[in-house]
Amino acid sequence: MRFRDRAEAGQKLAGVLTPYRSGDVCVLGLTRGGLRVAYEVARALEKPLDLWVARRLHVPGSRLTLGAVTEGGGLYLDPQAARQAKLPGETLQRFVHDEVDDVERQARQLRGGLTPKVRGCTVLLVDDGMVTGATVAAALLGLKQQGVRQSVVAVGVATPRALELVRGRADAVHALTLDPALREVSEAYDTFPALNQDELRRWLTRAREAGPARTGSAAPDVAGGWWF
Repeated sequence: MRFRDRAEAGQKLAGVLTPYRSGDVCVLGLTRGGLRVAYEVARALEKPLDLWVARRLHVPGSRLTLGAVTEGGGLYLDPQAARQAKLPGETLQRFVHDEVDDVERQARQLRGGLTPKVRGCTVLLVDDGMVTGATVAAALLGLKQQGVRQSVVAVGVATPRALELVRGRADAVHALTLDPALREVSEAYDTFPALNQDELRRWLTRAREAGPARTGSAAPDVAGGWWF
């Protein structure tokens, strides 16, 4: 399954997430592209929308991806990548600490100092796709530390290896399509623009001002997808 853009992926995800219309549910979009997908989900399910800031960790001066960090203290390090990096323990710890601080600062700036209320809630963590699953795995740890009741992952596209990493960390995982050969999430989309910080703020503001969609305006039901 290919998607025209992130909006279409969000509309299709909303169609299979209708069981979450009721209850104390919050929709979080993983930055950056996940927020655009999550906007459609939140609007259709009539739930509040916020973002969850995540960042992949790259070894300084290298293309090697170590893992990911997110706000809320989320951290995932790929054991094999960490061994290949051969960074001294103190250097790695300092590098991760600096990245976490920067992610927290970015989250405050994007929200204008507001904090999402996720404690005791069921969180729908939405992203445009997962190739390695590192950012989602880190986000799930951060959300767990914030006291969420349940964490449900919803993505447009995923690789089997990403699902293998994530499904043991979430209460449920949903992917509209699986692609073992996926190398970049953009490969599943016809249009895949980068979103800068101003655009992220605009989508958050738009969601807060418009409120949820009126009853009956949810996206149509979509057949297919996988639950894990």
